[in-house]
Amino acid sequence: MKFQVWWALARAVILESIRRKDLWVVAILGFLIMLSAGALGFFGLNGLEAFAKDLAATVLGLFSTIIGILTASRLMPEEIKNRTLYPLIARPISRLDLLIGKLVGAICVTWISFLILAGLTAISLAMFHVHFEPVMAQFVLCKVLGLSIVCAVSLSLSLFMTPAAAATMSFILAFGSSMLTRAFTMAYDFSPPAMQGLFKVMNAALPQYGLFDLGSRAANAHWGPVPLWVVGTLFAYALVYSAAMVTLGWVKFRKQAV
Repeated sequence: MKFQVWWALARAVILESIRRKDLWVVAILGFLIMLSAGALGFFGLNGLEAFAKDLAATVLGLFSTIIGILTASRLMPEEIKNRTLYPLIARPISRLDLLIGKLVGAICVTWISFLILAGLTAISLAMFHVHFEPVMAQFVLCKVLGLSIVCAVSLSLSLFMTPAAAATMSFILAFGSSMLTRAFTMAYDFSPPAMQGLFKVMNAALPQYGLFDLGSRAANAHWGPVPLWVVGTLFAYALVYSAAMVTLGWVKFRKQAV
């Protein structure tokens, strides 16, 4: 394990994100959230707490997913395009360590952005006396796990296609995976036995982002937290799927001419 190498590479990604003023985008988004909360407060939130929390969870998921995809999908293509990859691979750093460090950096930037937005959203809702249940903490935890998969998928795809195509494909998977899962399930039910195995494999290969979305549960005051074994299973799934994406990207990147 080369934690120091991974952290050095991740720290460079975080500093580059600050230099590019990416976090200013987060601040602007946070300002818009505060402004939206102010508009809701103008009409009053009595009886609308569930709607306000559901809307906040949806906005948080949308913005943080966009930030994660745009951050992760541009890292390696920019290193190659700007020729800054040469001094990196000239050092005693394997290409696998390089990918892991970049992924850790992208995840850190995405998590920081998500937590900033979540904090501003919580302040906005608290100003109108919207109460939060313990399940909201599970919503945040599961969301950051799901965002790590978003970053891993985007980084891996950027090694197989152009940055624009990788970002587009990542958006399709992030916002359409639930629809694709239902389509594969229906195709499985109506297909001949010889084809059912193919749809099972395709469904298993899809990133199941919907499993990490506890927004609806957090918005309902009568629903309690999910069992801890469920959270543990989601953690294991995020770890295994992210590792599989890094391995897939490494298979492409290890012999790629730069």
